[in-house]
Amino acid sequence: MKLKKLIPLLTAAALCLGSCSFDSSLHESVTRTTRISFSWWGKDVRHSYTVAALDDFSKQHPDIDVVTRYGEFDDYRRRIATDYYAGNQCDVMLINYDWLRVFSPDGEGFYDMNRLSEYIKLENFSKEDLSYGMVNGKLNGISTALNTMIFFYNKDIYDRYGLGIPKTWDDLFAAADVMRADGMYPITLPRKAAWLLSVAHEEQKIGKRILDDTNKLGFDRDQVTEMLGFYCELVKRNVALPVAENGKNDFGDGRSAGMLMWISDAGYYCQPLVDKEANIVIGDHLCLDGAKVFGWYAKPTNLYCIRSDTEHPKEAAELVDFLLNSEEMAKKQGIEKGIPLSRSAQEVLEANDMLDGIQFEAHSKLQREKRITSIASLLENDSIVSAFEEAARNVIYNNADTSEQGSQLYDAIASAVGAQ
Repeated sequence: MKLKKLIPLLTAAALCLGSCSFDSSLHESVTRTTRISFSWWGKDVRHSYTVAALDDFSKQHPDIDVVTRYGEFDDYRRRIATDYYAGNQCDVMLINYDWLRVFSPDGEGFYDMNRLSEYIKLENFSKEDLSYGMVNGKLNGISTALNTMIFFYNKDIYDRYGLGIPKTWDDLFAAADVMRADGMYPITLPRKAAWLLSVAHEEQKIGKRILDDTNKLGFDRDQVTEMLGFYCELVKRNVALPVAENGKNDFGDGRSAGMLMWISDAGYYCQPLVDKEANIVIGDHLCLDGAKVFGWYAKPTNLYCIRSDTEHPKEAAELVDFLLNSEEMAKKQGIEKGIPLSRSAQEVLEANDMLDGIQFEAHSKLQREKRITSIASLLENDSIVSAFEEAARNVIYNNADTSEQGSQLYDAIASAVGAQ
């Protein structure tokens, strides 16, 4: 079944959703006794099914009014940080994994949902699943699904050039040598993909993690510089465009023959090509021969959290349970956020023949790849990724010294993780 069958389309007139503004709306139909707020990010399709699901929640809980805030990721990220530190955050929030320890380093920044097990069916999740949201013994967040970076390729384009799907790092460079005359790139690397790919290559090369499970910095200045230099070499040799020059639809429009992306993004970027009968295939995680560290990691797609000082913990918990475990939400959401960790949600999708398609194939690959381990919580921290992006930009566009930029990048990473 194709992804488009999983998500009901609602009319724009009914929803009036904007794709770039941080929207707020209030469901007003009957007199309710309790008002709670809920915020999330995503594209229009996520807004559509979430708003539709909240109508179901409202019918099941006529005493609860849900005020909603939502927007695109970048706007949401800036807004939620401002709201959190100003004490204006919502009762229920969707957060990115790296925000968990930024907002709650000691476990006190969000409500301990262990205390709400009467209302949230925690038994639907394994101990390992719940561990992603544990901080200092407190269940600060519950993961919706697991995510990892996956290589997706348009095999039709590779076939046209007489090339096989890349199996090694050298294969990417070899493909670039063949494709460059036509202005074609073997792969698109979005912002975080560029960072995490560079980390993976360096970790494989030196046999050490850049950050361990406690976010302790494991690279020295030279290794950070070497990592930066590898990414700049990818750009110099036409393996990928610089991040600043990526077009939103480069992969979909055929400007690049592949893309490294989160599993949760596969429906958005790959499904339109599949619908046009393009032969989109999933590639292997690239790895150097004999590497002692694999360098590729899994993380929660995102987590639901509850405000630590919410005045309505019961009602907030009922909403979280609905979002994670209900049949209504499972059917509307499908696998847009990835394959849900909730056992009850998985059962709904399986019963309704909704566990298939390119995202499901990618998730199955994640489960088969035993070398993938859990990501350090700060590895995709925005300040680190931004520092990497700036250092690469200075080298690529301004001919800045790679060693100097690598040293500054090292300092930025050390500062973000609190290294001495």
